[in-house]
Amino acid sequence: MYEKEVEEELRRWQRKMKKRPSRLSSKTKEWQNKINDRLPGVYHQTATICVQKTIEAVLAGNTFVTKEPEEKPMTLKECDDEVRRLFQLYRRTAVFEGIGTGAGGVLLGLSDFPLLLSIKFKALFATAAAYGYSPKEESERQLILLIFQLAYSSGDDRAELLEAISDHLEQRLLATDWQALQLRYRDYIDVPKMFQLIPGFGAVVGGAVNHTLLEKLEETAMNVYRMRWLNRLNTQ
Repeated sequence: MYEKEVEEELRRWQRKMKKRPSRLSSKTKEWQNKINDRLPGVYHQTATICVQKTIEAVLAGNTFVTKEPEEKPMTLKECDDEVRRLFQLYRRTAVFEGIGTGAGGVLLGLSDFPLLLSIKFKALFATAAAYGYSPKEESERQLILLIFQLAYSSGDDRAELLEAISDHLEQRLLATDWQALQLRYRDYIDVPKMFQLIPGFGAVVGGAVNHTLLEKLEETAMNVYRMRWLNRLNTQ
């Protein structure tokens, strides 16, 4: 049965999310912090403003809505297959966009940040609709932001965010620190995006990095909505 296979996949994924960071991960984080300190101030400013404006837009619900949720009953497998199809399209768009902006050096490289954010949230809104949920609902948009945050978190933050998502799915809504979301996301992608600012070389890096970031988002979003689907089945 497909649901049983998904349950096992979810258990493996949840164990990975709750795993404590290794000593190597801690060293990598220290190295990343040193790299971040060397990035141009305009990069940090652009990144922070873009994330802040995107969060405000998502919470306000005035953008990114692509289509209404599916009305006809669908199986979990049908929903998963639809989300895989959607992300294949969004990944392709992100790769082309990363190659194009990465080829232009610093200025075009900076323009990749808001463009990539837009692609990611369009993908998340479309994912919600594919599983039958409306991003027009405020609680759904809050969940989308939590999914986004979990996808680009690391270390102890992941276990904390996974618990916050579980609380959200059980309708125990908690206040969320959106300022922390900005910093986590920016720090997560700072190092790979730094190489995208290098003219010529940035084209190769930009496409590859964007592909990887969309893959990470797909895995996280799909598994959260699978958790929700199975929770609903267990309470019926």
